[in-house]
Amino acid sequence: MKENIKKAIFVAKKMFTQLVYDFQSLEGMPFTFPEVQTFLQGITIGGHKISDQEKLKQQQLAWQRLIELIEQEKFKLSKKIACELEYIVAKDEALTPGIIRDGAVSVTSGDFTYHPPEPHELPSLFDQTLKDASKKKIPLYERGYNLALDFTWNQFYWDGNKRTGNLMMNGLFMSNGLLPCSVPAARLLEYNTLLMNFYKFHENKAVTNFLKECHMETYLDWKMDFPQS
Repeated sequence: MKENIKKAIFVAKKMFTQLVYDFQSLEGMPFTFPEVQTFLQGITIGGHKISDQEKLKQQQLAWQRLIELIEQEKFKLSKKIACELEYIVAKDEALTPGIIRDGAVSVTSGDFTYHPPEPHELPSLFDQTLKDASKKKIPLYERGYNLALDFTWNQFYWDGNKRTGNLMMNGLFMSNGLLPCSVPAARLLEYNTLLMNFYKFHENKAVTNFLKECHMETYLDWKMDFPQS
């Protein structure tokens, strides 16, 4: 395994609590950072529903599985891997976890409702999403951010699309030696606002710039240079 991939895995393991905490925050789960830290140490957290703790467990397992796939050099940009990760992350939430949705969904915020592509369009859109993420003429970090947003835009699954896109993005990054990218819980309002504008106008520049900022923060924290290609 290449040294830069080992380094990416090392950083992900050191950041693991933060990654899981940020991850569960994407869906508004009710855990604080110290609670997530305690939970990951194998200690039951008081004052929370068992169902919420079960959902938190799935977020932990999803990140563990992603790291395991990269360590075993088995991560691929494939529908099979994406469905496996979505099954884990949305096991207790999606109507049919691990399976591409076969019905219509919508995303509503205030008086605006976004209607993602119809089910019959999803197979070809999924293939195109993976194809676009594999275009090596485009900088790797840019492909990763767009990959995450394609999952969010197309809503391939009944639930867990943002998180699955985030995992696939990080699988692409870490399997190529880039450090993981996480949306900090403290910037969640900003992220959600940008996503709603993305849904309204299908213009991704603002949100990809935001993801790049988040990604660069990780590199700054580890005193490493952000890759330019």
